[in-house]
Amino acid sequence: MNYKLPKGYIVKEMSRDEFSKYFEKYAPKVFSDNLDYDPDDIDPEKTQKKFKTLSKKFISPTQYRIHLGVFYKNKFVGWSWGFQHTSTTFYMCNSAVLPAHRRKGIYTYLMKEVVKRASEQGFMYIFSRHIMTNNDILISKLKMGFKITNFELSERFGNLIHLTYFPQKIRSDILDFRSGYKRPDKKMKKIFRL
Repeated sequence: MNYKLPKGYIVKEMSRDEFSKYFEKYAPKVFSDNLDYDPDDIDPEKTQKKFKTLSKKFISPTQYRIHLGVFYKNKFVGWSWGFQHTSTTFYMCNSAVLPAHRRKGIYTYLMKEVVKRASEQGFMYIFSRHIMTNNDILISKLKMGFKITNFELSERFGNLIHLTYFPQKIRSDILDFRSGYKRPDKKMKKIFRL
């Protein structure tokens, strides 16, 4: 994949703790117009205690994670982070670029970098979830080769589209076959014993 950042921008791999400080500061600014809620608001004490317990069980030191921060002149201007969802699936959880730095290819760079890293780890599926009307991101991901694989009604975020990238082209081709978009080729016929 040939892609590069605009002049003056750098991407840094960050620890989860280092990344969290930036994310907590900047995410509310980027997503201020979104109508979601903090699950802690429902029952803060019980939720936090149980969440911490569940997180310790789920997040292990060996779980594969990516935390990328984008900096321009030493100022944090964007990010992308995700984690191993299952043994075969990587979840691109959240990415954003601050408004003054958009339309420069930074989001595309981050998306390609995360896909590259997750693919190199051997994940068969790389997925993300997006609000159905977030056209800029949906178009960018579809151009990259992501496919619509699911719709979700989330009580927190509303209507979401799941997009999945298949590092192995044959899996993407099989999805096209399964959706009725294309007929099976020789390779698929062999796989399906047709």
